[in-house]
Order: sequence, then C-alpha cells, then structure tokens
Amino acid sequence: MDVYLMQDAVARRREQFDGLNYLSDWQVHSAHITAGAISSLANGSEEGPLYVPMPTGSGKTTGAIWGIHDFVLRHPNKRLCFMTPYQASVEEVYSKLVNLLPPETVGRYHADIFGSKEDELAKQVVVLTHKFIEYNHGRLDDRDLFVIDEAIYATGEATLKFEHFAQARSWATRNGVYAGEFEQLLSLASDLNEQLKSTNKKYIAAPHIENLDWARVIVSELSLKDHSQKLDNPELMVSTQRFCEALLEGLVFLTRGNLDGQRYDPIYSAAVLGIPRIDKTVILSATGGMVYDIAGPFNQDEGSKNSWTAPTYENLTLTHLTRPEISGQYKTWSSQEKKRMVVEYVDWVLERVAEDSIYLTLPKQVLESCLRDYFDQPKTGILTYPIKAEKHGKKLFVSHHALSVGTNQFKDCKAVVYLWENHLPQAVSVQRFHTLANKTITQESLNEANSGQLVGDYQRIRNAQYIDNMMQQIGRGAVRVIDQDAKAGKMSAYVHCNSSRFERLACQYFNCSTTEMDYGIESATKPVGRIEQILSYLRTRKGHDDVSIKDVEAALGFELRRYGVQLDKNWDLNMIGYEFVAGRRGRGNTSHFKYIGDKK
Repeated sequence: MDVYLMQDAVARRREQFDGLNYLSDWQVHSAHITAGAISSLANGSEEGPLYVPMPTGSGKTTGAIWGIHDFVLRHPNKRLCFMTPYQASVEEVYSKLVNLLPPETVGRYHADIFGSKEDELAKQVVVLTHKFIEYNHGRLDDRDLFVIDEAIYATGEATLKFEHFAQARSWATRNGVYAGEFEQLLSLASDLNEQLKSTNKKYIAAPHIENLDWARVIVSELSLKDHSQKLDNPELMVSTQRFCEALLEGLVFLTRGNLDGQRYDPIYSAAVLGIPRIDKTVILSATGGMVYDIAGPFNQDEGSKNSWTAPTYENLTLTHLTRPEISGQYKTWSSQEKKRMVVEYVDWVLERVAEDSIYLTLPKQVLESCLRDYFDQPKTGILTYPIKAEKHGKKLFVSHHALSVGTNQFKDCKAVVYLWENHLPQAVSVQRFHTLANKTITQESLNEANSGQLVGDYQRIRNAQYIDNMMQQIGRGAVRVIDQDAKAGKMSAYVHCNSSRFERLACQYFNCSTTEMDYGIESATKPVGRIEQILSYLRTRKGHDDVSIKDVEAALGFELRRYGVQLDKNWDLNMIGYEFVAGRRGRGNTSHFKYIGDKK
C-alpha cells in the first residue's frame, strides 16, 4: 500500500518541534492533519462540528497540542477548551502545553487540584475533564473553540426515579429556594408517570409545553454553589438541573425501566451534550466515525478524509470466541454454579491464548462478583485497576470495559482478550442518538423504540456503540504501535460476542485475519443478518476489483434488491474497501460493489 505523506509539512513540523525523533513520518503527518482540523474550524474554512477519525497510536493528541499552539498564536483574543476523560490525561496535556506556551496562557482544573478554579478559567486555554461541564453549568460559555479527546456522547446526563423529584422539591421547600418552580417540576414528573402507567408503551416522550419558565429558572438562576452548605445530596440537585435543561431542549423521555411481574419501576432519562459551541467543536475519535455519521450534524474533517492514509491491519488476528451456556444477563450471575462456570471459561480462554502478555477486559460486574478469588483479590471493597496477575505462565493486566481512555501503558501486550459485551440498555441508545443528533424526542420518534426491538437509527447507534467499546479496548494492546508504513503492530484479539457483531468488528480493521476458538458448547456460527453476510462475503473475498451484485446473490442465496438503502453510504462496507453503487437504466449499469480500498 502506498502511504500518502505531506513531506514538506512533515519536515516543517520536525523543524518546529525539535526533531520529533520518537514519531514516524506517518505519525507526524497524522498529527499535522489533526492540527489542521483545529485550525480550519478556528478560521472558518470548515464548518463544524468536526470529527477526526484516527486510531489510537496515530498522534491525535500530539496534533491537538500543535493545533492549540497554532490557535494561540493566530487568535490571541479567542479562547479554547480542551477536554479529555481522565485527570491523568488533563495533567499530561497541560504539562505539554506549558512547555510550548506561556504559563499564564494555559490553565487546567479537576477535582484533585487545590488551586483557584476562577484563576484557571480566566486563562486563554483551559484543559478539563468531560465531567466539568456536568457540574459547572454555564462556566464555559465564553469559549470560542472546543477540542474533545476520545468519544463523547453526552456531558450532562440525568437518570432519575420519581421519588428523586419529591426529594428535590422537599429540599427547595425546606430552604426557600425556588420552591414553586420545583413544585411544577414534581407535577410534570407525576403527570408523565400517570401517562406511562395508563399505556402499554415502553417509552413516552415529555410533552411539548409552551410555558417552561419555571424550568429556565432552575437551570439559569439556581446556583448550586451558593447553597453548597445546605446540600445533603448535591448529585441529585445537579441531575434535576440537567433534567430541566434537557426538558427545554426536548430531550426528555420516560421508560418503564425494570419490569418483573408486579413491580413498576419507571426511569426518567434526560441528557444534553452540554458543549456551548457544538458548531465550534473538534472531536478526536479513536474508533472512526461510526457513531458520528449516524448522528448527522457531524462532519469528518477534510484533511483526514482526503489527505490521510489509514493504517492497515494485516498484523492483527481477530479470534471469535464461542460462549459458555450461562443463562441470564451477567448482572444476575450471583449463584455459586454460575460463578464456577465463569471461572472455568475465563481459565479455558487464558490457557489457550498463545501470547504471554495479555490485556484482559470484562464487564466490571463480572469481575467483581465472579472473579475476585480467581485473581486473588479481596472478597469485598473497591478494586484498583488494572489488576496485575499471572495465569498459565502469562502476564495479565485485568481491567473492565468502562475504562476506555487511550494509554500506552499496555502497548507491549501481544494479546487483548475481550469477554462478554458491554451491556447497553436500550434507553441509552435512544438517549444518545437524540443527544448527538440534536433531535427533539417526540412520541412519533419513539415509535421505533416502542416496536419491541430497536430499529432504524436507534438500532444503528446501539450496534455502533458496542463496536466502539470493543475497538477502544482492543486499541490498548500492541496494535496501537503503528509504523512508518502505516501498519498496525502485530497482535491477537480474542473477542467474545455474537457472530454478527464480530463480523462488523472485523470490518473496522482493514486486511485483518479472522479465526475461531471453539469452547465446544456453542458454535461460532456465521452471521445471520443479511447485511453482515454481505460484509463477510466481501471482506473474505480479498479482491481488489468491483463485484457484481449478481455474484454476491449467487454466493449468498438471496436477492439484495431490498437492502440498497442499508448498503448506501454504509460505514462498515467502506471500511473493508467497498462502496455500493445502485443500478441505473442501460446496459452495463447494474448494481455493484465498487472497490475503493486503494484510496483508503
């Protein structure tokens, strides 16, 4: 594969930043593209919000630092916010920025900093965690540009039960703080509750109400920091504020939640993206644009789209793990028998993994309820991750799916083992789609969610989020080491998931190899979904030319006519080097899959 490089730009960046000998030309080029996306949005040559889809190891964070440096030099009167998931990342980015810029220009803040928040926010550039927005409403309204590291779905989420609204009203009444407004909030929650009870629907949307002045008061005029000494449950009050903010934007719905027999347990879901200038936001995505393409308002930056060579993964082997027959969701695996089955399966996998250094990731609940003894951890209490262990003569780093920030700590691991998918309630997918798409939640839009199984954009974003989580975890191992020729590092990933999802995962890694490891209880069958079967055929065909639709139909045994809409502009199809071209009238104009792999 020919690697596209801007040699002049690479040389300039090396001269500007003291050689950069620790980066290959491909990484410098990738970082330069990232910096260019920030500059393009800042000067108005591209319209946002933008996402930059480059895998971990490309140099996105380095490029963001260059872009911020360029921003400060070119726009001395504008202000920027860089956001990253964890405090350690804040400190790392901050330390690199203060080596390039005057200290009075750059600030940072998080929960473990004892300095003045006001002083840090007064600086031209501020580095924060994603969580800052959720607890500091309105504090970043003066920022002209946002750069967000790692995937972001919502920075202000609220998941409430009915009793929480009563508790918030009681606090407001007891302290004489906007008691009338909180009474109206409780009344709205009660009306929604009664409405859901009277239907057989799973979800209902908050009704459109003309007069929501009371909600605006709770959002804009209630300053929780002025009442910090009176707050016995600060998180609850933050959530009620976020609920009101989402209500004003039409992003509130009620779900039946857990329903077992006689128990009715409704959940009020609300979320806002929270970034004051989403149109002036650059998102650095390590897992491609799957989620952002589905959402709609986001655009891929022109640099990565037209002037960047994505890495290839011929050194990556994906192994599909078959499953043990453990009934129920993993949240219910509390019996001794189910714990025994989990331990036996995990031990079976680790014994058969060929590599001797492994990053193992599982759902947190499985780790903490079933595997404490297996990894010699305390029977109770909070566990510290990663857990370091040794099994079958192999060095293990054990973590859980929710820890997804990029890190080089495990880049020497030659294998990543991903067991049991990261469970996502359907309501989360509904919430995240509307939040990212900035589309009001209406009863009409929820018809897709009330039809039983999620369909349409809700199903697409649900699937994308599963793949996104797998890719974040796989990207922690040696695959993140990408060389001068844009080849990802040699690594094996052992993945426990259903066959259709495994096929879609494989599509994200251009030219990877796939295999199976059979547990002997449940076979790793071929994908049952028609789209996944099409993807599997094209991916394993390993061709470098166009493919007739008739050839695909003959190989798979079904007609593709009805699947044109799903194949058009399909992210997974593009990732394996094809695009769908619909047929037109005239001889030689039948539908086909056009090979675009050489343009990646």
